Amino acid sequence: MQPELKMKLKLALAGRAKVEMGQFQFLNLEEVKQRAGPDWPNLRTKIYDVSAHFIEKRLDPDDVIFRCQGGFLIIFSVLSGDDAAQKVADITAELCTFFLGDRAMQVLKIGSESRSVSTEEFLEIITRSQPQESEMRPASTPDSAAASGEARPVPRWTESASKARATPWDEIVFKPCWDARNNAVTHHLCVARRVINGWPAYGRETFPVFDSRPLNRLLDHSVAKAAQRGFQRVHAGGGSCGIIIPVHYDTISSLSERMQYFAILQAVPVPIRRHFQLRIDAIPDGAPVAQMQELFRSMIPFGSQIIARLPYGVSDLRRFEGSGVGAFGTEIPYRLGDGEVSTTTVQAVLALVTAAQLLKAETFLTQIENASLLGASVSAGVRLFSGDLIGPDQPAPEPARPLEFNEIVHRPVPPDDEAHIVRI
Repeated sequence: MQPELKMKLKLALAGRAKVEMGQFQFLNLEEVKQRAGPDWPNLRTKIYDVSAHFIEKRLDPDDVIFRCQGGFLIIFSVLSGDDAAQKVADITAELCTFFLGDRAMQVLKIGSESRSVSTEEFLEIITRSQPQESEMRPASTPDSAAASGEARPVPRWTESASKARATPWDEIVFKPCWDARNNAVTHHLCVARRVINGWPAYGRETFPVFDSRPLNRLLDHSVAKAAQRGFQRVHAGGGSCGIIIPVHYDTISSLSERMQYFAILQAVPVPIRRHFQLRIDAIPDGAPVAQMQELFRSMIPFGSQIIARLPYGVSDLRRFEGSGVGAFGTEIPYRLGDGEVSTTTVQAVLALVTAAQLLKAETFLTQIENASLLGASVSAGVRLFSGDLIGPDQPAPEPARPLEFNEIVHRPVPPDDEAHIVRI
């Protein structure tokens, strides 16, 4: 998935429990293929390219279209219910009429539907419907698998046919975190990073698909080990700093997987563990309260604090009562981190802070790129911040150091082409 598309998906899903999805599915492709004969690779490319252009022209600017196996998926930004269904029906009718004008594609039919789904279900649909390799390969490339009718998955770990990737990420970096209460960079957030076409993607955003349990575990284990090595480097030099280690909820939800992950954390001597904080990502909305309480409490011995990362806009924290969570974090969506700060954004931050304070917990914002938003969030009571405004990614953590608010907001920022401020 292209980085620009990942960013659009992230923005489209930010703070939303449900989305309105449209789906277009090509029917009778096998018959079209038989009629096309040796010209099938070119015709297949034409079907997808023309359809993508045709559909995009009829969508709103903030709608998002995804290529999937045998068709396309859409997230509507504004339309819902009957309006979305009518839009899908209109596009389907127009596209079918368009293809009737091409003799080779007169047998091509298009199935479609529109329905409201949860963000989790949409991500599952995206994962299941990734295009097959034969659908994605350019027409000029030999396609022996397509010719034989064999369906093969998209290769996950290759940048090109000759350059294999051991992991989907390039490196693991440390993002400095500013503590507003102490006016200092006291922590570093340890995350995987991959630069795609000049733009950085972080953590699970580096994955070719959004849901992959083996990758989740590989990433979480790799980040935990890198965090320990980073701290050891600082400690060996006589310094000290806090390290925040993210881990996916799925990696620790089952007892067996949890024990494998804890085996890594146990390598840190008990007196040193106070320098580490564990951030739990992707906590399911429907996770049983008893399960969360057991899981979070079992992690407390491995760090000084447990951080729960929530989708932007979530402020109902009642299900976390008694779970031992010491801080709640969220990521500022890119479109809200640039330009003037709206009242709605400030209210969302304040609502999270208020809800966290009722549980005697702190708050943590990531992807901070706007000085006005930083000031408003400090006033609202947010304690920890990370993002380009705080400081650039680093290959290794540094000892804790003082940093005043005025130093942050007046620090020269490199041009976009050097700092890559846009986040994916």
